[in-house]
Amino acid sequence: MTSETPPWDMYIPKAYRAEDPVAIIAEHPFGQLVTSSDGLPYATAIPMYLDVAPDGSTELIGHMARHNPHAATLQAGQNALAIFNGPNAYISASWYAERPTVPTWNYVAAQVRGVLTPVDDDDAQLAIMRTTIAESEADSGSSWLIEHAPDGKVETLLPHIRSFRIAITRMDAVSKLSQTHPAGDQQRVVQALEMRGGVQDREIARLMRGLWKD
Repeated sequence: MTSETPPWDMYIPKAYRAEDPVAIIAEHPFGQLVTSSDGLPYATAIPMYLDVAPDGSTELIGHMARHNPHAATLQAGQNALAIFNGPNAYISASWYAERPTVPTWNYVAAQVRGVLTPVDDDDAQLAIMRTTIAESEADSGSSWLIEHAPDGKVETLLPHIRSFRIAITRMDAVSKLSQTHPAGDQQRVVQALEMRGGVQDREIARLMRGLWKD
């Protein structure tokens, strides 16, 4: 038996560690914020973005509906976990011919751990909203700004959200894409995924092909 606290890290086999969690978070910003209160876990699906704080450090920011029971449990100094899931796809064992094995899943994901601070000040919440909107609108082909909202709409909605900042202590990411299997099996997996043709199947196949270019 040991009294040491186990590491609060994402489990990532060495072969699957992704070197750029920031890129995965930027590509898949809609995640799950997980905290606990009075021994109970809370999780809320929301968009979250990385933001450079005034002191130059990087924080994770976001907001949720204040009517959400999770919002009332947010406290300064609270440990927080944010989970970002990219594409995933089931991999049939029948696709591994050179080195037979069991079925598995290929997937991409990132996790952020840190210390949360709730944000209730109106001006500070507006700053978080502006950053969130700017990041979200970046790939929309639009130049919509918070100032374009109908008169009084933002002021009406502001009391109904609760924002937060997370001072990041660790970021990790995993990219499990059949890297440990022979090249021929990897090619069969890609071909099978492309034939199956689901959106996530095709995305995993594209990412696997990208590894071959390195």
